[in-house]
Amino acid sequence: MKKTTKTLIISILGVAVLVGAFLAVYFLVPTESENDSDSESSSDSASEDHYHLLTHVPADIKQIEVKNETGEYTLLSETPTFESTNEDGTTSTYTDATVYTLVGYEDMELLTGSPDTLANDSASITASKIVDDGSRKSDFGFDDPRAVVTVTYTDGEKVTVTVGADAPDNKGAYIMLDGDQNIYLVESESVDGFLIGAMGMLTTEIGFSALDDSGNVFTKMVFGGSLFDGQEIEIAYSENEAFSETYEIISPDRSIANEETVTYMVNNVRNLTAKEVLAVNADEEKIKEYGLDDPYVTVEAEYPDISVNYKVTKPDDEGSLYLLSSGIIYKMDAAAIPWVNYTYDELIPSSVMYPSYSKVKKVTVEADGNKYEFDLERTTETTRDSDTDVERTVTTVKCNGKDVSEGSFSAFYQNLTSAQRSGSTDVDSGKKSLLKVTFEFVDGTTGTAEYFEGENRKCPVLINGTFGSTAFESYVTKIRDDVKKASQGEIVDSIF
Repeated sequence: MKKTTKTLIISILGVAVLVGAFLAVYFLVPTESENDSDSESSSDSASEDHYHLLTHVPADIKQIEVKNETGEYTLLSETPTFESTNEDGTTSTYTDATVYTLVGYEDMELLTGSPDTLANDSASITASKIVDDGSRKSDFGFDDPRAVVTVTYTDGEKVTVTVGADAPDNKGAYIMLDGDQNIYLVESESVDGFLIGAMGMLTTEIGFSALDDSGNVFTKMVFGGSLFDGQEIEIAYSENEAFSETYEIISPDRSIANEETVTYMVNNVRNLTAKEVLAVNADEEKIKEYGLDDPYVTVEAEYPDISVNYKVTKPDDEGSLYLLSSGIIYKMDAAAIPWVNYTYDELIPSSVMYPSYSKVKKVTVEADGNKYEFDLERTTETTRDSDTDVERTVTTVKCNGKDVSEGSFSAFYQNLTSAQRSGSTDVDSGKKSLLKVTFEFVDGTTGTAEYFEGENRKCPVLINGTFGSTAFESYVTKIRDDVKKASQGEIVDSIF
């Protein structure tokens, strides 16, 4: 026999052996379809390698008992029905929106979406495959399941679903049904509702939005806590027309409020949204556990239809904090609560005193042993322009009884009211007074700012005789230098 012929025969025999081995393995090892076929009795139905394990709708649910890593709770479900008579005399039955009740928290509002997620998962589950016959439960996380959920339906049927581990590579999750030894693979989204805790069922809304603008008008607004060194900062609506600011601080010192900062603060009090609910009916031990026994900030506010009382902790490095309200402890995003970001000093305007020019009738400046009294008188003049009457206000100014240029005084006034605060301080009244400015307004009220000798080019200043602040010395020096010029009608240079 030729060598080439012999080699060919050996090759053919080798291929035959390989084919035979493959066929033996193919027929000896069960295919996935055979596994599925043998296990169809474990599910309601099987089609296209999918197993419809639960085939209800949420309206069929009466009760859901959940036990997971967060604890245990029971959710009751009721879908009201009502009948309506048609024009032809027949009746039709309709279902209303499902009502959920969390047992033990009956008087609390539930979080929109969470009960529905749990109910949807409890009503219908479809598996993609059977991964084990139940002989290796520990391999799939059933020695320590993540959730055990028992669902009772309105027809009396009861089903228990146990959730094991997540499948590798985010391919889903493993579950088992009571009375069925098979382990199924399902999409993670189809059992995520089973992992929600009781606190995750409660609303994260704190307070509620006003029905109209009048509901946002507060009658009380008080901030406190360690951020403000234990002082109570009371804010009210300003009734002083001489200033454009909406709010004023009436305690512990009386001052016009920083418009931007305080507006931002008070607009974020009535209604807040938390990240999650952590505890309900918190006792002293629980309050202390979360560090709320010594709050960083407290807030008390009264509105026409709601009262607010908050205690919050200092924001952590991740920008979160805890908030206590009505016995409930929430986890919050600190960025959503502006009133944990400002000190008392930042609630005061940056200007020492900046009243509206049109509201001032007299300015008295005391400096270097001299007293300058600027009296302003405003009259209305009417002129005719293209058959139209045009009114304009004319301001005349006198200093110590002598006429001065209104333009000169206006330029000086801009510098006078541009004095900027540089911080807060305890003012020692024993120091030498460098400058005192008194404003008298058209409504009969007054405002004063008195500057004293200081250090580091900063002058202590008393605002309205109470609030201790500091101002940059350069402003004080400029005003003292300019007041004599303005009293003589000279135009002064702008401070800017």
